[in-house]
Amino acid sequence: MSTIAIGDIHGNLAALLDLLGQLSAEAGRGDAVVFLGDYIDRGPDSRGCIEAILSFRAQTDAEVICLQGNHEEWLLRTHDDYTRHSWLLGMEALDTVRSYSPDAEHVLREALREAGLGLYLESCRLPYELFFSTVPSSHRAFFKDLALFFSNDDGFYSHAGLDPHVTNAAQQTSEALVWGHARFPTEYRGDEIVVYGHWNNPDFDVNGWPTARIRGNTIGIDTIAHGVLTAIRLPDRRIFQSARHVVTGAAL
Repeated sequence: MSTIAIGDIHGNLAALLDLLGQLSAEAGRGDAVVFLGDYIDRGPDSRGCIEAILSFRAQTDAEVICLQGNHEEWLLRTHDDYTRHSWLLGMEALDTVRSYSPDAEHVLREALREAGLGLYLESCRLPYELFFSTVPSSHRAFFKDLALFFSNDDGFYSHAGLDPHVTNAAQQTSEALVWGHARFPTEYRGDEIVVYGHWNNPDFDVNGWPTARIRGNTIGIDTIAHGVLTAIRLPDRRIFQSARHVVTGAAL
């Protein structure tokens, strides 16, 4: 049995398909494949990425676990309350909206412009239904079913790591798991390997190529801001990476 963890994707379908093409022959019955979250925003094809993950899950014999990233958390907040705009304003979410519906993207962009300061000073509702109505039911279920963490004999997996001073996984807060903790990974001293994304803190080889950041028992694999999607297999720590596929956007 082995576990393969896949880092942040951010709408970079080319990188995702490249990596999944490599992993399809590596993951089989008894193995686990863990997606660490942040599937959406910033890149051009969030919809295509979700569809690719669903197709991979349907075709592989491995167990597939999909975790929640901070981008998905804020999308879900907006889904439940059309007066909450942190996702749209802070996550480059219009890229995601456009991947599902260019028409919805246009209308929401105009609504943002017309609302102006009302977005911040008032309880201002935007027409998000134009976007969410275009999201297939299988994709909506995907977002709602995302787990906060996964743990097995190979290690502990979450989007942003954990609170290094909380020893019981069940007592970790969603804030630490999805958004990160200020003392992680520097103060983590646990015996369990922790694999995480989120932080855009890769190491670079002599050619400037981004790769996993391994410090003690922590392994960070968020490299997508540099155009490369990274996965790691435990327990042998073999690294899999896509070719470089440029994606715009900042970290976290």
